[in-house]
Amino acid sequence: MTEYNFDEIIDRTRHHSAKWCAFDSDCLPMWVADMDFRSPPAAIDAMIERARHGVFGYTMDPPQLKEMIVERMERLYDWRITPEDVLFSPGLVLALCATCSGFGQPGDAVLIQTPVYGPFFKAATSNQKFSLSIDMRYVANGDHHFHYENDYDAFEEAASKPQTSIHLQCNPQNPAGFLYSRAELERVGEICLKHNVLIVADEIHSDLILEGKHIPMATLSDEIAQNTLTMIAPSKTFNLAGLACSVLIAQNKEIRETTAAALQAISAHVNIMGYEAAIGAYSGGEEWLRQALAYLKDNRDYALEYIRRHMPQIKTTVPRSTYLLWMDMRGLPIEGDVSAFCRETAGVAPSPGEFFGEAGEGFVRLNFGCPRSTLVQGLERLRAAVDQLAVTA
Repeated sequence: MTEYNFDEIIDRTRHHSAKWCAFDSDCLPMWVADMDFRSPPAAIDAMIERARHGVFGYTMDPPQLKEMIVERMERLYDWRITPEDVLFSPGLVLALCATCSGFGQPGDAVLIQTPVYGPFFKAATSNQKFSLSIDMRYVANGDHHFHYENDYDAFEEAASKPQTSIHLQCNPQNPAGFLYSRAELERVGEICLKHNVLIVADEIHSDLILEGKHIPMATLSDEIAQNTLTMIAPSKTFNLAGLACSVLIAQNKEIRETTAAALQAISAHVNIMGYEAAIGAYSGGEEWLRQALAYLKDNRDYALEYIRRHMPQIKTTVPRSTYLLWMDMRGLPIEGDVSAFCRETAGVAPSPGEFFGEAGEGFVRLNFGCPRSTLVQGLERLRAAVDQLAVTA
């Protein structure tokens, strides 16, 4: 069995990395959701083999990849779909925008539970709709951790508005990293059915489960499946985000055809290497993924314990999925923006909480999908800055 080296430090600064080139070289980037690990050899080898062919003309959706998606959904979730249910998109954000363009009417509301992935708001507002945000309930778990719970009364009130036509659902949740339970998903699904609100399920982190089990929204019932468009991708799973290949699943023919037409309207096509990397990763990347998840879980546990011991003023979620840690920094005596404090004083660049909506003010999201030495360096920098706050307070 191959042992993969996730401790390897790989210089990404020479290849136009968005993550590593957005800030000054002395600022450690721990923000955008890609990992600093080399992708699975199976994905790399598939691209090399395709490159050797030497002709890179227009391409079509590979039937082989659709069959892989069908097999994967049944194996992981006992979810039986067909190849006809599968569409492809060059990225999930583009697919979200196409969905908000293709469904509903101009002036409609897109229902969003916050804090949540920032492009949800953009998908609504850039497509003649507005985001109708419902804050989830912040619930403390002792002195060091917290979680969120749905506000079902507020959710149903928003869903019942005549102009609400789409709900963007994020599960596993980004930025908080939690998994929705079956009961929670059923409640949301039933409310959306009752009020004829389309569910667009962003499940892009569904392969990155540190503990527990992901439940796809569309597996809850035939009725909910017929009202759901699901979005997944190999990009987060196998660190292939720059190759722009996402997967959409719609068992309802009308939803599928409307989505396909919205994508076609903007000539949205996946590139050759995106397809090849996906085929390689799905066919030969499972052992890499198993080892990556074990490494990420150890990183998560290290970060949680470090913060608890050395920066107890910071409260965090305990993510059961993703490689993202959502941190409540409102207990620190920071003047101004907390993400600016992290960058300018600590020399660490997390994602700003405001990116995830107004409910994210005073929070940051820290990416621990990196070698342990990088994580340690980032936490130690942050600790030094927090200790300095105590000295000057």
